[in-house]
Amino acid sequence: MAEVFVRLRRGRWPLSKGLLVEALLPLGVPLEAAQAVAHTVEERLKAEGQLAVPPRVLRRVFLEEVARALGEEVADRLSRQTLPFEEILVLQGRKRRPFSKGLLARSLEEAGFSLKEAHDLAKEVEGHLRQEGVRQISARRLEEMVAQVVGRALGKGARRRYLQRQAFAGELFVEEESGEPRMPFSKGILAQSLMGIGFSPERAYRLAREMEKALRQEGRRVIRRNELRERVYQALLKEAGEEVARRYLLLRSLRRSARPVHILIGGVTGVGKSVLASALAYRLGITHIVPSDAVREVFRASLSQDLLPTLHLSTFEAWRALLLDLSGEESHEVRVMRGFLDQVARVAVGLRAIQERSALEGTSIVLEGVHVVPRYLDHPYRERVLTVPMLVVLQDEKLHRDRFLLRDRETARARPQEKYLTHFAEIRLIQEHLLRWAQEEGIPVIPGEDLDEAVEKALEVLVAYLEAHGSREVARA
Repeated sequence: MAEVFVRLRRGRWPLSKGLLVEALLPLGVPLEAAQAVAHTVEERLKAEGQLAVPPRVLRRVFLEEVARALGEEVADRLSRQTLPFEEILVLQGRKRRPFSKGLLARSLEEAGFSLKEAHDLAKEVEGHLRQEGVRQISARRLEEMVAQVVGRALGKGARRRYLQRQAFAGELFVEEESGEPRMPFSKGILAQSLMGIGFSPERAYRLAREMEKALRQEGRRVIRRNELRERVYQALLKEAGEEVARRYLLLRSLRRSARPVHILIGGVTGVGKSVLASALAYRLGITHIVPSDAVREVFRASLSQDLLPTLHLSTFEAWRALLLDLSGEESHEVRVMRGFLDQVARVAVGLRAIQERSALEGTSIVLEGVHVVPRYLDHPYRERVLTVPMLVVLQDEKLHRDRFLLRDRETARARPQEKYLTHFAEIRLIQEHLLRWAQEEGIPVIPGEDLDEAVEKALEVLVAYLEAHGSREVARA
């Protein structure tokens, strides 16, 4: 199938409908309506034969389709912004470089902010720039804007720390064995690696600070990557023991592996899949998390209820869209599972496409959701990735019920508990089947009662998988 690319000065990138949706949501456009517009834009470009489209053309087509579908007022508000697929140039003397959220986040990390703080602040800065329609900005004005955002979010002390970052940042660099350019030593990145092996943020940052302090006391300006890794390993041996130190080496090798990792997290609603997925991705430095519900929503926006009726209901009530078994011999359990698997099979088409694309691009991802059933997710590029499946379950029925009450409160009734409790028997029935399939296929089961324990168990699963299946990559990294 033909694919649309956005043609930039430094190459071309696949058109991301998610970026178009991202531009519309802050304007109050409902998700389904935004997805429908994004789909229409892509189909129009294909129909017009514009498969390598410059940003100015994409902007024009996008605004025309927004005006047609959502009205001139929304299109006018959108037209005042710098859209997510358009570059913002930073001017420094005669040099012009594209604004990079990643580089800004790295700068904030070097000023002593945590990884999460740095990325949240960088995202907020980019949001301001785009909402104000900025196409180019001087480096000095950008720094002033960053300082203002930091000050509003974290106070005057944090703002001062950012502005004075050059006084204590730099000087210490990490050098790759391959001769790649040196990178500044980052406590935030080292701490993230330590959180990946199960350390708390406080413990991880303490050890990272101690490592930096020791290197500076030695007067080091440059340290090789392998030497740094060995020093961290030795520090972990003393503080946490051989098992934790080995886990560190294995997970570091995973980041430098020739094959990306695809973590598949399945489980019914309410067991904690999304929280576990976010925690794992953060600890492992994986930036792509794909909820299966998001894939289902895209299909819902694209395919009518008449065409695929089970997609337009929750997994635990998809059976309502099935034709009745006139023989009367089909039990409620069979029908519930038939509806569930019909929806899983439909969504799996999109999930497999995401896996294939990520495998070809060499990108690590976390797929999570009730539709993440490994037997439906095989794909032709499986040998290019390290695929680690796991299933999250809640055996305690009372705790499972309480999770729906908690989610009801946290989302201000956007996800009311009554809907889930009414179908609680069907939800538990689906979990029983998923658990049985996992046991039959040797898929690790993660208890969802406690997040910290779930993360620890998931990391153990990942390390065990690397030891069993990734030894070649570990040796090469």
